[in-house]
Amino acid sequence: MTVAWRGASLARQTFIAFYSFTVIVTAITFLLYVQDTRNSVLDMERATMTSMFPVVERVIVDSMMQGSHGAIAHLFSVHNAHGMADRMFLLDSDKNSVNTEDLAAGVKPRHEAPRAFDPAKSIIMDFPVLNRGACSRCHGADAGPIGFVRLVSPKRDRQAVAEANLKGRLIILFSSFMIVGLWTYMVVRRVIDEPMGRIVEAMNLVARGKLDTRVDDLPSGELRSIARGFNNMVRLLEKDRREIVNLHRSQVGHLDRLAALGELSAHLAHEVRNPLTGISSAIQVMQTETPDGSPRREVLGKVLGQLNRMEQTMGNFLRFARMPEAVIRPFDLSEPLERVLDLFEVRLRTQKIELKRDIPAKLPFMRGDPGQLEQVFLNLFINAAHAMPGGGSLKVSVRSEIEGTLLVEVTDTGKGISSADLEHVFRAFFTTRANGSGLGLPLSRQIVMAHGGEMWIESVPDRGTSVFVRLPAASAEV
Repeated sequence: MTVAWRGASLARQTFIAFYSFTVIVTAITFLLYVQDTRNSVLDMERATMTSMFPVVERVIVDSMMQGSHGAIAHLFSVHNAHGMADRMFLLDSDKNSVNTEDLAAGVKPRHEAPRAFDPAKSIIMDFPVLNRGACSRCHGADAGPIGFVRLVSPKRDRQAVAEANLKGRLIILFSSFMIVGLWTYMVVRRVIDEPMGRIVEAMNLVARGKLDTRVDDLPSGELRSIARGFNNMVRLLEKDRREIVNLHRSQVGHLDRLAALGELSAHLAHEVRNPLTGISSAIQVMQTETPDGSPRREVLGKVLGQLNRMEQTMGNFLRFARMPEAVIRPFDLSEPLERVLDLFEVRLRTQKIELKRDIPAKLPFMRGDPGQLEQVFLNLFINAAHAMPGGGSLKVSVRSEIEGTLLVEVTDTGKGISSADLEHVFRAFFTTRANGSGLGLPLSRQIVMAHGGEMWIESVPDRGTSVFVRLPAASAEV
């Protein structure tokens, strides 16, 4: 029920809520009116019976004073003969029924138990015939009421009259419901349904890319405000799309030039690397032929070091520009991690860096190239070691996440990275070291992304840096 209500349109919800409230309130009011009408009819009948008793009492008293009991019997017989049989009874002071026919015959009247009536179905009213001064000579001066007149009126007769009146009102009520419902439906459709339908249709057109769509001429003020906001939003979207298209066109041309420049740079780096290798070999030969202690030998050593640095930079650039094809196979992530740590641990001890490992013995398998990931971890450990020249602590931890991924965290206690530099650490050739190439982190991130993972850095200056590498585990066990 709740799902159906939430899935209904605003117009339908408004119509159902308003019309249901109107019907409920009107129905309750009508039921109260019916009950009040029935009670009023019964009250009117009681008032009629009360107003009729003084006439009856006068006839009884006058007849008894004149000794004409036949008038009393005639009164009761005439009353009960006009469609109101067994509606009026004469009772004695003990409320026993007095036979009026015996009074008419001039014999002592019989006193019997009165006829029983159901109070739920009939109005029963007993009116006392008081002992007035003229009656005391027969009934005594101290006597109470000398008798009672019981009037009985069936409730169904009066209720039938009320219900006949209510049937007409009920027809009017249902006709009013239909008219109100039709009017409410027309108003809701005109004021809410049609305008909201136009807004929804316009939103669908915008979703399909028609940003020249507008919504105008809505009836109510609130919907006009919504339409104005919608139109302004679409105008801004149209403006932004034009700017994006223009920017995209300019960037495409720029990217084409960058791609060509990248290919040219990679080719140039490859062409330069080969002569560098030859020059480096020649310098090594010249260095071996130079006597020890010669100034020339020292100069050749410096030249050879710079050539090696240039060759290493060219190699990193070529790997960054042309990622070697990965050799995909299933493996345990702890394998490349442990291999790199075992090789790097000697350098860490030399720099007085404490190594902390938190690598579980059994990790979910993953698919990828462990050799490329070894290059990633080696770059991270080298950066951490450079950040702690005076010693510190390096913690390497791995944990399996519930999303089916593996998270590697490399944390050092070095000098950290400023927030200004942190935004550029993955940009090619950006480095804060004097002899750095600026390609280690971009290359590492490129390898991680090629494995379907992600890489990010968190750092606090003078407190340390944490590098996070999240990699997907294999979808099935190997």
